[in-house]
Amino acid sequence: MKVSDFEIRWIKFTKSLRSVGVLLIFVIIPFLAFVIIPIYFIFAMVSFRNIKDINRELNDGYLKDFSSKYLAASIFKLIGSILVHIGAAMMFFIYSSGFSLFYYYSYYGLFSPSIIIFVIGFVFMIIGSGVEVGAWDNLKLFVHYNEALFPERSNFGTTTKLEKLRGGALSWALGFLVITIFMGWILQLVGYFGLNSVAESRMKMESIVPKTQGYQPLSPPPQEKQPVDKKEFCAMCGASVAEGASYCANCGVKIVY
Repeated sequence: MKVSDFEIRWIKFTKSLRSVGVLLIFVIIPFLAFVIIPIYFIFAMVSFRNIKDINRELNDGYLKDFSSKYLAASIFKLIGSILVHIGAAMMFFIYSSGFSLFYYYSYYGLFSPSIIIFVIGFVFMIIGSGVEVGAWDNLKLFVHYNEALFPERSNFGTTTKLEKLRGGALSWALGFLVITIFMGWILQLVGYFGLNSVAESRMKMESIVPKTQGYQPLSPPPQEKQPVDKKEFCAMCGASVAEGASYCANCGVKIVY
């Protein structure tokens, strides 16, 4: 696979991830999430397909592990998100219908259907996020061991954004601490948008020619030869004879040129 072909496909992959990031902004909004979550999953599957296309020619083990874990994580998070929002919606409608939450929960206790559905969904999301941590680890290893496929300037940025995505997934996996959910949401937004930005910066960046490339040392200008007095010698006595002389000044013999 040519590097240019890989770059085009990699940018396509990061664009689909950016779409996932856009939907992630709205996925936590109650009721709207019922519409957003399926679309979120569709774009996650588009990303999965793009990475499979890349690996069809590369046949890299890390990419294969990433794609399988990413798919599993997406399915777990899809089911978990749906259950969480169904459970939350049930509790909202119970409260809005005039039931006293105190009376409702005292009657049903911890066996309230809405609570059970919510907790099961939450557990599914935690499991999915844990699997997703491993997926981003595999993608980081792919980038590390295939540095030649990435431009020098974008290699570090790609690894950094993948670390953000891993950190975000880890924060979601620790969601039982509650506060980490918001941290994970922010980290993954930064990672999704940043990864695409790093990939596209290569296409926008003008090629910079090193100063040493194409440098030709200046050769000294040709110097004119200085006229040198041409000396002749007499064939008879060996005395020096002035240029153009017809006879030797020493012995008088005729000079033949």
